[in-house]
Amino acid sequence: MYIMQGDPLFYVRQPLVTAGGIILGFVLNFATSLVKRDNRSDFIVFLVLVFVFVGVAFLIIALYRILNRDYSRKEASKYYRRSLHFFLTGVIFSFSGGLLKVIHTFFLS
Repeated sequence: MYIMQGDPLFYVRQPLVTAGGIILGFVLNFATSLVKRDNRSDFIVFLVLVFVFVGVAFLIIALYRILNRDYSRKEASKYYRRSLHFFLTGVIFSFSGGLLKVIHTFFLS
């Protein structure tokens, strides 16, 4: 606790890390199910994987930023907002990949 004293992001760090870890777990489990296919030439699956990988990249960047303690304390709000934008972009890309797969499975296959 002593190390974190005076850290403006202390109270938002743990929830964001928890949410990011849970979402990454689900997304990576989803991605492994896509790889275990007989037909690997499906363009939609490739597109889904691109969305998922971009989403994972943004989520990892957000996790790095929120765990990084080397930031300007005076601009903590701005730093957090940018980290939150990375996080939400990662969630949106990951969710879009999953939604694209659902649409492909139910309506196009």
